[in-house]
Amino acid sequence: MALKSWISPLLLLLLSSGCSSDDGQPADEGPQGGSGGGSPQSEYAEMSVVSFNIRVDNAADDSNRWSERRVAAVAMLRREQPVVMGLQEAQAHQITYLARNCAGYAWYGLGRDTGTPPPETDAYTREETMAIFWRESEAELLDKGTFWLSETPDKVSKLPSADYCRTCTWGLFRHKASGQRFYFFNTHLATESAPRGEQIGILIANMKRINDKRLPAFLTGDFNAETSEAAFAPLLTYLSDARAAATLSDGRATWNDYGQAAGSKRYDHVFFLSGRCVARRFQVLTDDYGAPYISDHYPVKALFGLQK
Repeated sequence: MALKSWISPLLLLLLSSGCSSDDGQPADEGPQGGSGGGSPQSEYAEMSVVSFNIRVDNAADDSNRWSERRVAAVAMLRREQPVVMGLQEAQAHQITYLARNCAGYAWYGLGRDTGTPPPETDAYTREETMAIFWRESEAELLDKGTFWLSETPDKVSKLPSADYCRTCTWGLFRHKASGQRFYFFNTHLATESAPRGEQIGILIANMKRINDKRLPAFLTGDFNAETSEAAFAPLLTYLSDARAAATLSDGRATWNDYGQAAGSKRYDHVFFLSGRCVARRFQVLTDDYGAPYISDHYPVKALFGLQK
């Protein structure tokens, strides 16, 4: 009887130590998709981002022109409710429409050809802005800026090999749920392959300059290429790809060309600087938001855990 009473507590101790990690969490359920080890899930606050090439307002798109898609674009933002969203190809009247119809969001961006803020207008405007939208109840803007993907990034300019001026819009935010400060960068690379490598080099150099303290950082954009392209190698050394790192992910195409695209072209990406955040989920948003297509690109959404 004495032997039995001595063995039972020992067995209980062994069973208990085999099912839990030191922090009290199941040993096989630590954060994934970035650093963080076995820290409890409660140490992370939810942080969601969306990248969305909204597609310029083009009458040639016929039934897919902006006037036919704009209500659905608003529905997407209202339903997904990202903390921060990066827009590509956004024209002033498109930004105005989203801002007026998406309560609780503020935005920032400069036109890529003039370097000036796009006006509030209902009239067609040609200039594109890589705008950033953020939910004010969840993120506070602390600083902001724009640089050009060129040899003179501090002024309106382009690379000799590039088709258009290409910019990167950035913001420094305080994430209210975690208390963390983070940077958000948003860009749109060239459609031709030749300048992309140089544009990525300029992008990395300026991100490192701006985020010299290596705070958590996110990069969204239409990169017009898959990450398997050689030009991405330096970027993937500096940042992690949320599509590859997330615990839950999908490999769907992001460029749909209003249903005409052939193959699986993943041109839209979310990258992040790991260390104090982990990638939970990456999703291509193919839902019906009220129109067959809300753009010729599907938006992509990434859900992160941001360390408190």
